[in-house]
Amino acid sequence: MTDNTPAPALQPLYVLKVLAALLVLGLGILAAFWLAHAGASWAQQQAAMAVLVALALALVPGLRWVYLRRDELQRLHHQQACVTSMAILASACAVLGILQANQLLPLFNQFWTFGLLIAVWGVQLMLADRRYL
Repeated sequence: MTDNTPAPALQPLYVLKVLAALLVLGLGILAAFWLAHAGASWAQQQAAMAVLVALALALVPGLRWVYLRRDELQRLHHQQACVTSMAILASACAVLGILQANQLLPLFNQFWTFGLLIAVWGVQLMLADRRYL
Protein backbone atom coordinates (compact mmCIF):
# COMPACT_ATOMS: atom_id res chain seq x y z
CA MET A 1 0.00 0.00 0.00
CA THR A 2 1.48 3.34 -1.00
CA ASP A 3 0.81 6.71 0.50
CA ASN A 4 0.28 9.33 -2.21
CA THR A 5 -0.07 12.29 0.12
CA PRO A 6 2.52 14.93 -0.64
CA ALA A 7 5.25 15.44 1.92
CA PRO A 8 4.96 18.73 3.78
CA ALA A 9 7.48 21.46 3.10
CA LEU A 10 10.43 21.81 5.44
CA GLN A 11 10.12 24.59 7.97
CA PRO A 12 12.58 27.42 7.21
CA LEU A 13 13.58 27.87 10.87
CA TYR A 14 14.43 24.18 11.18
CA VAL A 15 16.54 24.23 8.01
CA LEU A 16 18.25 27.40 9.25
CA LYS A 17 19.18 25.70 12.55
CA VAL A 18 20.64 22.69 10.73
CA LEU A 19 22.59 24.89 8.32
CA ALA A 20 23.87 27.07 11.18
CA ALA A 21 25.14 24.00 13.03
CA LEU A 22 26.84 22.72 9.88
CA LEU A 23 28.41 26.15 9.37
CA VAL A 24 29.83 26.15 12.91
CA LEU A 25 31.30 22.67 12.39
CA GLY A 26 32.70 23.71 9.02
CA LEU A 27 34.34 26.76 10.57
CA GLY A 28 35.90 24.54 13.23
CA ILE A 29 37.35 22.31 10.53
CA LEU A 30 38.67 25.32 8.63
CA ALA A 31 40.20 26.67 11.84
CA ALA A 32 42.01 23.36 12.36
CA PHE A 33 43.48 23.50 8.84
CA TRP A 34 44.31 27.18 9.27
CA LEU A 35 46.46 26.46 12.34
CA ALA A 36 49.18 24.80 10.29
CA HIS A 37 49.36 27.63 7.74
CA ALA A 38 48.68 30.70 9.86
CA GLY A 39 52.26 31.59 10.64
CA ALA A 40 51.38 31.88 14.32
CA SER A 41 53.88 31.11 17.02
CA TRP A 42 54.19 27.59 18.41
CA ALA A 43 52.49 28.62 21.68
CA GLN A 44 49.56 30.20 19.83
CA GLN A 45 49.14 27.10 17.68
CA GLN A 46 49.19 24.87 20.76
CA ALA A 47 46.61 27.03 22.55
CA ALA A 48 44.30 27.10 19.53
CA MET A 49 44.72 23.36 19.05
CA ALA A 50 43.86 22.75 22.73
CA VAL A 51 40.65 24.77 22.32
CA LEU A 52 39.65 22.80 19.20
CA VAL A 53 40.39 19.46 20.88
CA ALA A 54 38.36 20.50 23.95
CA LEU A 55 35.44 21.47 21.70
CA ALA A 56 35.68 18.16 19.84
CA LEU A 57 35.68 16.22 23.11
CA ALA A 58 32.70 18.27 24.34
CA LEU A 59 30.60 17.05 21.41
CA VAL A 60 29.69 13.73 23.04
CA PRO A 61 28.39 15.05 26.39
CA GLY A 62 26.82 18.03 24.62
CA LEU A 63 24.93 15.88 22.16
CA ARG A 64 23.92 13.49 24.94
CA TRP A 65 22.52 16.42 26.93
CA VAL A 66 20.52 17.62 23.90
CA TYR A 67 19.32 14.09 23.12
CA LEU A 68 18.09 13.46 26.68
CA ARG A 69 16.03 16.67 26.59
CA ARG A 70 14.05 15.47 23.54
CA ASP A 71 10.68 13.75 23.61
CA GLU A 72 10.16 10.17 22.49
CA LEU A 73 9.30 10.99 18.86
CA GLN A 74 12.34 13.22 18.46
CA ARG A 75 14.54 10.51 19.95
CA LEU A 76 13.16 8.02 17.44
CA HIS A 77 13.97 10.46 14.61
CA HIS A 78 17.54 10.79 15.82
CA GLN A 79 17.92 7.04 16.19
CA GLN A 80 16.58 6.44 12.68
CA ALA A 81 18.93 9.08 11.26
CA CYS A 82 21.91 7.56 13.09
CA VAL A 83 21.15 4.01 11.93
CA THR A 84 20.75 5.07 8.30
CA SER A 85 23.85 7.30 8.47
CA MET A 86 25.90 4.48 9.95
CA ALA A 87 25.00 2.14 7.09
CA ILE A 88 25.76 4.78 4.43
CA LEU A 89 29.05 5.81 6.01
CA ALA A 90 30.23 2.26 6.67
CA SER A 91 29.71 1.46 3.00
CA ALA A 92 31.32 4.73 1.84
CA CYS A 93 34.36 4.25 4.12
CA ALA A 94 34.80 0.68 2.90
CA VAL A 95 34.72 1.76 -0.75
CA LEU A 96 37.10 4.67 -0.08
CA GLY A 97 39.46 2.41 1.88
CA ILE A 98 39.54 -0.16 -0.92
CA LEU A 99 40.23 2.52 -3.51
CA GLN A 100 42.95 4.10 -1.36
CA ALA A 101 44.58 0.74 -0.60
CA ASN A 102 44.81 0.10 -4.33
CA GLN A 103 46.17 3.62 -4.91
CA LEU A 104 43.22 4.68 -7.05
CA LEU A 105 42.48 7.53 -4.64
CA PRO A 106 45.02 9.58 -2.69
CA LEU A 107 45.01 9.51 1.09
CA PHE A 108 43.07 12.37 2.66
CA ASN A 109 42.60 13.91 6.06
CA GLN A 110 40.04 12.38 8.42
CA PHE A 111 38.34 15.75 8.76
CA TRP A 112 36.71 15.00 5.40
CA THR A 113 35.23 11.81 6.84
CA PHE A 114 34.00 13.80 9.85
CA GLY A 115 32.41 16.37 7.54
CA LEU A 116 30.79 13.60 5.51
CA LEU A 117 29.43 12.05 8.71
CA ILE A 118 27.86 15.31 9.84
CA ALA A 119 26.41 16.07 6.40
CA VAL A 120 24.91 12.59 5.93
CA TRP A 121 23.49 12.58 9.46
CA GLY A 122 21.97 16.05 8.98
CA VAL A 123 20.28 15.04 5.73
CA GLN A 124 19.03 11.78 7.25
CA LEU A 125 17.64 13.65 10.25
CA MET A 126 15.74 16.07 8.01
CA LEU A 127 14.34 13.14 6.02
CA ALA A 128 13.30 11.32 9.21
CA ASP A 129 11.58 14.46 10.53
CA ARG A 130 9.91 15.30 7.25
CA ARG A 131 7.17 12.70 7.38
CA TYR A 132 5.95 14.05 10.73
CA LEU A 133 5.91 17.77 9.90
